[in-house]
Amino acid sequence: MKSLTEKIKGYLKPQFEFEAYIQKVNKSKITVIDEKVDSFSSSTEIGLGLRIKKGKRVAFVSSTLSSDYDIRELVIRGMEICEVMPEDPYVDFNDKKEEAIGSSYFDEEAVSLPIKEKENIPIEIERRCKKKDKRIKSVRESSFTEALSEIYYENSYGVEFEERGTFYSLIIGALASDGNDSNISYEYRGVRRLKDMDIDDIVEDVVFKTVEVLNPSEIEACTMPVIFFRESSAMLLETFSDIFLGSSLIKDKTFLKGKLGEKVFSELITIIDDGTLERGYASSSYDAEGFAKRKNIIVENGVFKGFLHNLYTGRKSGHSPTGNSVRRGYTDEPDVGVTNIYIKSGDKSIKELIDMYERVLLVTDLMGLHTSDPVSGEFSLGVSGVIYERGKKLSSVRGVTVAGNIGELWDKVVGVGNDIKFYGNVGSPSILVEKVAVGGR
Repeated sequence: MKSLTEKIKGYLKPQFEFEAYIQKVNKSKITVIDEKVDSFSSSTEIGLGLRIKKGKRVAFVSSTLSSDYDIRELVIRGMEICEVMPEDPYVDFNDKKEEAIGSSYFDEEAVSLPIKEKENIPIEIERRCKKKDKRIKSVRESSFTEALSEIYYENSYGVEFEERGTFYSLIIGALASDGNDSNISYEYRGVRRLKDMDIDDIVEDVVFKTVEVLNPSEIEACTMPVIFFRESSAMLLETFSDIFLGSSLIKDKTFLKGKLGEKVFSELITIIDDGTLERGYASSSYDAEGFAKRKNIIVENGVFKGFLHNLYTGRKSGHSPTGNSVRRGYTDEPDVGVTNIYIKSGDKSIKELIDMYERVLLVTDLMGLHTSDPVSGEFSLGVSGVIYERGKKLSSVRGVTVAGNIGELWDKVVGVGNDIKFYGNVGSPSILVEKVAVGGR
């Protein structure tokens, strides 16, 4: 990959600077239905994302890589576009090579496994789901994905890095039925090393979420204590994570603007973004602009500590980059985003959270997260879950709603579980909220 940047330099005219992001991804996906492989697909893609800068003008171009001619044409086109781009005083490239804090993860052992062993993972999960509870009648789909990524970065200031990484993910949809009622629920996991894919844990959670809400009862609209099960809490965190980004700050799209150092949530809430997390799904040595990744405390005991930044949002808002430059692929310019973001674990078990109130709703599934408003923090979501009374299951519910504001919800947290789990790069324990508006019939 180094040879590609040498060619870029040879085609670049004086006064122009460059930033090259070269990515190669090999991806394989196995889909299983009825304990048999239904489909297998694999792909390989390698491409170049190139930013070219002259003064305060910058252009971005990208292309798959197939010949020297492609690279030459890409550089020429980038320089032409750069000349007509509007000036932006905040555009720049990273000019400081930093020592890496974190590390990337490449699972050599898993990569070398025969494909038959990998096919057996989703098949085995389906078998165990059916065996665990007779109400699990089928698995709609069980899919397993392996992605191998290679990245090479270099810019005109001599900042460069090269990393390899492996990513394994699995999603399963289990269907349960009992009498005249049926329900389907999904579970997702993402790990960097295949041995960290805990099959028993996945089965335990998806079966629990699927069967516990069978034969639901109606509920009157009310305000009551609500426990957001760890996955539901993680989904809320992911949905509203944009409020912590420097891009939202400079666009006036976060209610946290101007609240640095202020208490914004319950003192039980600490939110961390850690690009150096051991075996974290988004962990690596460097971010997408060559800055060393690091651990950033966003909220500490309810107090807002700061936004996450890439180079551009940091310069525009007067802050330093935090190692949070991200790209979804070589076709995208660097943006600012979360790495491994999570709510810090507490000290209470699920049972202790349930026992804190006489009557409480445990939310196991959320629906309609795409309708939430990350700018205002408002949400109204469909939920499934279980109502407990005096610590015992009273009934299950489906199709009811919970509504509110994420800022107010996190401010009313009165209990945090010790059951933190990561769903890809987002993690959370279960959290108990004192008062939530629950809509029923």
